[in-house]
Amino acid sequence: MPSTPFFALLLMGFAAACTGSGRAPSTPRTDPTVRLMDTVRAHARAHGSTKSPVCSPSVALLDLKDRQGLDVQRLQDAGHPVVVWTVNDLPTMKALLQRGVDGIISDRPDLLARAVRDFDANADGTPGDLLDADGLIDAKRFDAQGHRGARALRPENTLPAFEAALDHRMTTLELDTVLTTDGVPVLSHDPDLSPSKCRHADGSPLPAPVPIASLTVARLQATYVCDRLLEDRPEQTNDRARSPEAVAFAARTGLPDPYTVPTLSQVFAFAQSQSDTEHAASDPLRARNAGRVRFNVELKRTHGNTPVAPAHGEAVAQAILSRGLADRADVQSFDPSALRSMQASHPSLRTVYLLEHLPTDADL
Repeated sequence: MPSTPFFALLLMGFAAACTGSGRAPSTPRTDPTVRLMDTVRAHARAHGSTKSPVCSPSVALLDLKDRQGLDVQRLQDAGHPVVVWTVNDLPTMKALLQRGVDGIISDRPDLLARAVRDFDANADGTPGDLLDADGLIDAKRFDAQGHRGARALRPENTLPAFEAALDHRMTTLELDTVLTTDGVPVLSHDPDLSPSKCRHADGSPLPAPVPIASLTVARLQATYVCDRLLEDRPEQTNDRARSPEAVAFAARTGLPDPYTVPTLSQVFAFAQSQSDTEHAASDPLRARNAGRVRFNVELKRTHGNTPVAPAHGEAVAQAILSRGLADRADVQSFDPSALRSMQASHPSLRTVYLLEHLPTDADL
């Protein structure tokens, strides 16, 4: 690991290259993001993984107008897939597609599906270059991820949100996990049940946030429902009639409500149910996509920069592996130590490095 002053010079060189200040551009060897991804890939391979970790930067790290910022092409040339988050407007989606990113994570799977469907990669006047022969998004060419299912269309991290993502033929369902007090991974972006998102099952509001880590999964699912609409998401709806598959699955599996906080295993089961014989007969393409859909499972930190607990990563890994999803599920986090532990303990699982800032020497 280089000393701090030396690495600071590397960062200055990287910034100068991005801003066109006249300094020599960084090379793959000195580009800090490439170096970070080279390091984590080497760690994964040292523990027997054959899967290259994914670099997943915030769209804010890319300057799309001047093609500056984080160097997508350099990362890809070094063998690192690049999946960008969170992109919710068509112009930015189109710019990223032109930039050649490997995937996009979006709250608006409806818009993302349209952008991919209309994309003309080879400029021959015929769109659909990222689709397969049946008109589905080809996951080998591009990864279209529904962020927390379909956060702008349904309350996040719920079965109806994932139903909406499947309706729009996303290739990956992106989701967040935290642990209950009995060690079960359940879906939530936050460590607490928020009064702005959740309520009591009897309809009464939450007077204060409720720590999920203080609840068993049984009490969580019996007592709370997370179907409240966010004021800044005008397209959101919690109309059960718009989510018939989630309603049917909840009734069939004994969940009190389609907006009950689901376990990770229940989300896997829900997606699988959408590809059964009945669904294949009624909507073959939707069923085919559901049968191969991937999962991008985030290990959420409990508070601030608190490291992810080892038990959290292990519980998520076991949920994935017990359903035979090692080749269809990634594990992502902002916590690099949690991802290194995952690589060491479960090399069959691909890891995804979430980047909100350009890396520093502490990340190497």
